[in-house]
Amino acid sequence: MKSIKEHIMFILPLMAMLIGIEFILVFNRITTSYENKLKNDYAILVVSKKNLTTPYVRSVDDRVDTVETMNRKEIAKEVTSGMQNAALAAIMKDLPYFYRVHLTQYFSLKELKEIRNNLRKIDGVLNVEIFGENYHSKYSMFRLVKTLLNIFIVMLFIVSTLLVVKQMQVWQLAHKERMQIMEIFGAPMMLRSGILFKVALVDAFIATGLNIALFIYIKNRWSQISDIDFIKNNPNLLFNISDFFLQFLLAIVIVTISVFYVAIKAKEVPEG
Repeated sequence: MKSIKEHIMFILPLMAMLIGIEFILVFNRITTSYENKLKNDYAILVVSKKNLTTPYVRSVDDRVDTVETMNRKEIAKEVTSGMQNAALAAIMKDLPYFYRVHLTQYFSLKELKEIRNNLRKIDGVLNVEIFGENYHSKYSMFRLVKTLLNIFIVMLFIVSTLLVVKQMQVWQLAHKERMQIMEIFGAPMMLRSGILFKVALVDAFIATGLNIALFIYIKNRWSQISDIDFIKNNPNLLFNISDFFLQFLLAIVIVTISVFYVAIKAKEVPEG
């Protein structure tokens, strides 16, 4: 029973560390996907007396992706709704060109203002609208959530690391006599710490397996009930098979570092 408790005390903090790492992976994938969605949905409105093309506007600012021409006739029809065709023809003569300028990525409000200033310098441009207030509120909220989550994960990682090392020290004390005998016979540190590494490696595999099962469940369950379209349409954002290999690799690294740290610290302590 005591042995099971000791394994659980190692598996739980290791799972917490791996969950934190997985949250980073998931959040980064969702962040990237959401930023792409925002980028695709967002466009700067440009009004110009002259015809503009994508290559020309991109030469002014390389953060521009594409320039989409809006239908002038449709705009004129909305303006002259209920009026005679002669009014439509008259307005079409003086109506400027309207463009939606799409960007290469989701930029900050400061960068948007720089892009706006560059576009205003184009000969013939009458107005540039970046819809800054609405854009800034979304961007700020997005960055705030990302920052808070990263702080939480770092704190979780630190606490979990301390718990893993503490449990490793408990195992080292449990096998202290055996390790000392091996040291007397000249066994290297890696061989003396082999029992710790073997036990920890098994628990690392168990912790990784439990984590994978948890996130597969979340992926299958949440992707069905989620109201967020881009998550429902792409459930791999919540879990990707490559995460399994990354988590197991990181678990081995964490275990190896912990074993060597405990072994070295134990060697530094003089015998009483």
